[in-house]
Amino acid sequence: MKLDLGAGDRSPEGFTPLGRAHGSDIFPLPYGDGTVDEIRASHVLEHYPFRQVPDVVAEWVRVLKCGGRLRIAVPDFADISRRYLAGEQQPTEAYIVGGQVDDSDYHKAVFDRDKLRAVMAGAGLALLRGWDSELEDCASYPISLNIEGTKPFASAIKVSAAMSVPRLGFMDNFGCAFDALLPIGGIKVRRQGGAFWGQALTNCLEIILEEDEPDAILTLDYDSVFTLASVAHLMQLMIVHPEADAIAPLQASRHLTTALFTKKGEDGDAIARIDRELMKPDLMPISTAHFGLTLIRADKLRALPKPWFLPVPDSAGGWHDGHVDEDINFWVKWEKAGNSLFLANRVVIGHLEVMARWPDQDLQTIYQSMRDFNTDGPPAEIWS
Repeated sequence: MKLDLGAGDRSPEGFTPLGRAHGSDIFPLPYGDGTVDEIRASHVLEHYPFRQVPDVVAEWVRVLKCGGRLRIAVPDFADISRRYLAGEQQPTEAYIVGGQVDDSDYHKAVFDRDKLRAVMAGAGLALLRGWDSELEDCASYPISLNIEGTKPFASAIKVSAAMSVPRLGFMDNFGCAFDALLPIGGIKVRRQGGAFWGQALTNCLEIILEEDEPDAILTLDYDSVFTLASVAHLMQLMIVHPEADAIAPLQASRHLTTALFTKKGEDGDAIARIDRELMKPDLMPISTAHFGLTLIRADKLRALPKPWFLPVPDSAGGWHDGHVDEDINFWVKWEKAGNSLFLANRVVIGHLEVMARWPDQDLQTIYQSMRDFNTDGPPAEIWS
């Protein structure tokens, strides 16, 4: 069931129009809890008194199914004001207080992006982002503020972070961990170090499972950079998508000109080039990923047979083409155990790499990765 609240003479295909123009009420709604798949409310919320707005949005969220989506569009007071102060021609009064052509055409609340997001988050919605109107209606106006949110399957998720650290590490990585994790209350950070990455991470994960009893574990590699928004987005994705047993963000390889994930085609082979259409949804199923900032459900990890991280040499017993690294072998075991792995298509993190700076013939800076320096020596274009 899809509802178009405050609908005019046209609604998107598949939506049931509701509102005074159709002889029905949109607050309260005549539907049971968790019975509606999607709600669209275009330029109707501002017609309610501003003190009543939170109750109206909460009522709309009540009837949504978990995983259901609420799309709200309202006049953007901040944008209207900016245009007015810039001297642009626009129907300012109608935008702010309504057209007033009848008793229903009065606006009683104003919104900017922060206020609307706060109201929607306060009603329990997650994954707040903008949306584009599929109709030529008020939601397609240039001053329209359009935000959608998803009703999660859980209100919160308990997370502990596992950091695999070398004896000497990047302070930029530690800075990201402080800046991103401390503001999110309840995330306990554990760390283990040593020469053997797989052993250190296993020990860290075991301690977390035994002592913290989290819903999920966030793995942090020592050479990743990320933000608070990245962590929050991953957590919201996990409470919105119960089918996701592990979620990894998009991260570039330090050694190859590719991203650190593998997606297989119908023939079982890795896809060399990913169709961008596959990356439009929030999540894309993949076969392997990384541990730079990856969220893993604790119950699935607890049930996974050990050893979790075990490298496999090539057929000749060496470590050339054909071998499987311990991190990749983890995901092979993960998939064999029937667990799912998804790429968070809109969460991107960085990969730290040491760079050398050289002066060129004009004494301008040339950047060179240490990998290229170790392979080729200094750049040919440097000052001479």
